[in-house]
Amino acid sequence: MSMANEASGSSPTGGPPAPWGESPFLDQLTEVTHGVAHELGIGPNANIDAFFLGFLRLTSRFGVFSFGPITIYVPTIEQVVRRTATEVATPEALTRFSALMQHEQERLGGGPLNELHALLAFMRLNEGTPGRVFGELGVRPEQVEDYARAAGAAAAEPEKLYSPEEAADYLGIHVQTVRAWIRSGRLAASRLAGQRALRIRASDLLTVLEPVDPSE
Repeated sequence: MSMANEASGSSPTGGPPAPWGESPFLDQLTEVTHGVAHELGIGPNANIDAFFLGFLRLTSRFGVFSFGPITIYVPTIEQVVRRTATEVATPEALTRFSALMQHEQERLGGGPLNELHALLAFMRLNEGTPGRVFGELGVRPEQVEDYARAAGAAAAEPEKLYSPEEAADYLGIHVQTVRAWIRSGRLAASRLAGQRALRIRASDLLTVLEPVDPSE
C-alpha cells in the first residue's frame, strides 16, 4: 500500500492528499501494514485485506481483537489473508476505504484519526475479508458506536480494582495462577502507594480471556 506518512498529508492509496491532520495511529497502522505486505510478498501496494490484517495486529491483544460486541481471533484472519494474498484488490477499494475513514472522522467530530474511525470504515466498506468477517459477525456499526459512547461515559467513573484473591474468585482459578500471570507480565497489576498490596483493574482481567477457535 503506497501509504505515505500522515505528516506528509498523502492518502493511503497514493492519491490526492487526505485532510486527516496529525495521526499517530495512522502512522503506526501504515508501518504495520507495510510489514504485512512484505510478508505476503505483494510488494509495496497492499490490498484491503493486508490493510485489515495490519489494523488487527496493531489493535489486538494476545491475538484477539475485542471492541464491544466485536471479537475477532486474529490468527484465523491471518490464515485467510495468506490464502487470498494473490487476489489483489483494485486500488478503488482503498480509495473507498480512505473516503470512509475521512467521513467517519468528520461525522464523529473530527480530531486525529483513530481506531474507531478505521473500524467503522472497515465495517461500512463491505468488501474483501473485512466485508466477509463483519457480515458473518452480524454486528452493525451503530452497535459499535453505542458501545464507544457508553465506554466514554464509563471512563469518567473510577474503575473497579481487584486484589489477587478477588481476581482469582472472579475468574474461577487459583490465586497462585493470578500471581504467576502478574510475575510473567501476562496480567497487568499495580501496587498501592507505599504498600506491597497488589491491585488489578477490571479491564485488565479481560485480557486473559481468549475466544475459542471453532476449528480447534
